[in-house]
Amino acid sequence: MAPQNQVHDFNPGVHPFPTGLFWTTAIPSHSFDFDFEDAEAELELENFEIDDYGNVVDALTKDKEINTGHINVELNWSGVLKRGNARVNDPATKRKFTTQWINDKASLEWSATEPGFKFRSTSGGTGFGQIARERNGKFFK
Repeated sequence: MAPQNQVHDFNPGVHPFPTGLFWTTAIPSHSFDFDFEDAEAELELENFEIDDYGNVVDALTKDKEINTGHINVELNWSGVLKRGNARVNDPATKRKFTTQWINDKASLEWSATEPGFKFRSTSGGTGFGQIARERNGKFFK
């Protein structure tokens, strides 16, 4: 969708603007459940307050929301397709991490509301999702 045709862009913004982390926000700890051994994870948000910037260009360049909305999200990962692991310790690039990952399937439903506007996604699943554990930085061993 071209930005000139986009009328809603729900996202947490850029903090601190303009050089900070974008599209990332803290969520309540009870909103996420992760069981690596059973290869399942779930993210649920209910009535989560979020800004609407109108379009992605304004969200990334103006730091001025047009409204505040609320979203509901239900995202589930399950069904092992493949398990794997990797270890990288590259002195040339200073990349150091170890990871275990599981390719699985994911499903997502979400909705958004604000005064004068409502949206609800259709139920849908994907052929691919991934959950993982990673150790890096000072936790790398």
